[in-house]
Amino acid sequence: MPRKVCDKFRSSLYLILSLLLLIFLASCYPVFKNPIPPPPKLKADHQILGTWVRTTKSGSKEQLSIFQRKRSSGWIDVVYIYEIDSKTSGDGITVLVLEGYRTSVNRQQLLCLRFRAKEYNFYRAMDNNHSDQEVAEFPFLIVNYQTTSSGELIVKPFSTLKVEELIKDGKLKGEIVKEDVLGVPLEDVIKGQTLDKVTVTSSSDELIDVISREGLGAFIVQDSNNIFVFSRSKP
Repeated sequence: MPRKVCDKFRSSLYLILSLLLLIFLASCYPVFKNPIPPPPKLKADHQILGTWVRTTKSGSKEQLSIFQRKRSSGWIDVVYIYEIDSKTSGDGITVLVLEGYRTSVNRQQLLCLRFRAKEYNFYRAMDNNHSDQEVAEFPFLIVNYQTTSSGELIVKPFSTLKVEELIKDGKLKGEIVKEDVLGVPLEDVIKGQTLDKVTVTSSSDELIDVISREGLGAFIVQDSNNIFVFSRSKP
């Protein structure tokens, strides 16, 4: 196979795999077109910078590395690696690279994260079906986090089911879609599971108002499958 054709094929494969991962993650968790804004004087939380690890119930390992960008920006880059030493996956590790910032509502610490435009600018350059505006406006994921006196980082993502209930009750505006991955239903991709893609379209002020009124319990499922506890990585 000529080198140019091979490179084009490999680049297209990376694009397809990345879009699959993008759609899959967006279906696992709700996404927000209008996230909670950062504070006026945005600074990275130094307590969460660095590398964190956890072991899942199945015995595989996960690694979360959080990096500070320029001090003046306050934004962070997040590299999440999972399926490390997985006994069930024969395809190796999975890597997500996100960007975002920290904010808070009623003293509850939150991270607003999205896929980095840096990667998707590259992928989009090879795909004429995606405009600059589409990636620039990619919605955010929101997670609650806290650090403990014992040196743990606890991460609680907003739940698709919880946010879906808020939309159905009229407390949030949004869209609920049965998501397909390139024409293949997600239930065929993930055996035995059906996932909805939930996109919140409420304004930032409306979102803050609902969080303040309902509390984070209305957004988070409090069980071990939806709470991620990380420990500091040892040198």
